[in-house]
Amino acid sequence: MKKKLLFFILIMTTTLSNAQFTIWEDDFEDGDASDWILLDRDGNKSNWLTTGNLQMDPQTGALIGGDIKILGTYNIDLSTGAPFEGLEDNWAISAPIDLSYYSGKIELNITGQPSIYDFGTSNLLVYGSLSPDPASFSLLGTIGMTRETMTDTEFKDYTFDITSLIGGTTVYLAFVNEKDAFIGYEIDKMWITAEDLLGVGDVEKSSGINLKQNPVSDNLTLEIKDQFAAENLQAKIYNVTGTLVKDAPYKTEGISVSDLNQGVYFLVLTNDTFTKKIKFIKK
Repeated sequence: MKKKLLFFILIMTTTLSNAQFTIWEDDFEDGDASDWILLDRDGNKSNWLTTGNLQMDPQTGALIGGDIKILGTYNIDLSTGAPFEGLEDNWAISAPIDLSYYSGKIELNITGQPSIYDFGTSNLLVYGSLSPDPASFSLLGTIGMTRETMTDTEFKDYTFDITSLIGGTTVYLAFVNEKDAFIGYEIDKMWITAEDLLGVGDVEKSSGINLKQNPVSDNLTLEIKDQFAAENLQAKIYNVTGTLVKDAPYKTEGISVSDLNQGVYFLVLTNDTFTKKIKFIKK
């Protein structure tokens, strides 16, 4: 059993250190973008929305929704196809993303396309911030989405480096149309990949709190020095994708992890004055 565990850990460590792995993803298959902040900043009641990709009815020539569920924004009236008088100023701000557990290159990946009739390249502006306040965002760069035909479906994968945001516990990404003539931008899905996990030595250290064992089998317990009150510690456990899997006050008898799958996790301890992150392996 011990040999199998060591082999599992070796395979996992080798895999994580030699390939990008997904730490966050979102698609719009269910038509739900309720965890996003969608801002109609020009106030004309046309905004980012979840819908089917824009298509043309071959019989009538009318604009209709296609079969691919997307998050999109348009500079035309979807009911008539007529262009708006001014350019749109719409922002799509993601839910918060935790990038504090990772090292190396962090990349945003998007599957998207300019809408039909938007021939050529349309530059989608990408902003980043540690706050959802639009005034706090900085431009990270552009993703040039290309269309080679007028009406074919041309979703492509695009990659964008967001390593500059690494270390942030609440990172927000915002997508904004370029301030130029356009018909529409359509995003099918997006995901973020990381190159590696933080090593144990890279995680914030506090000499007053340490794991009693690592790897952990059934019960995670801590060595806590007198200056820290165990009853005031709030404990959260995240998996490598940043998903919260446990959230409870820490108790002196420890935290049961028997229900967790084998793998790498992060324990985050907080009280009124500090935060400590501890990486551990569940065997």
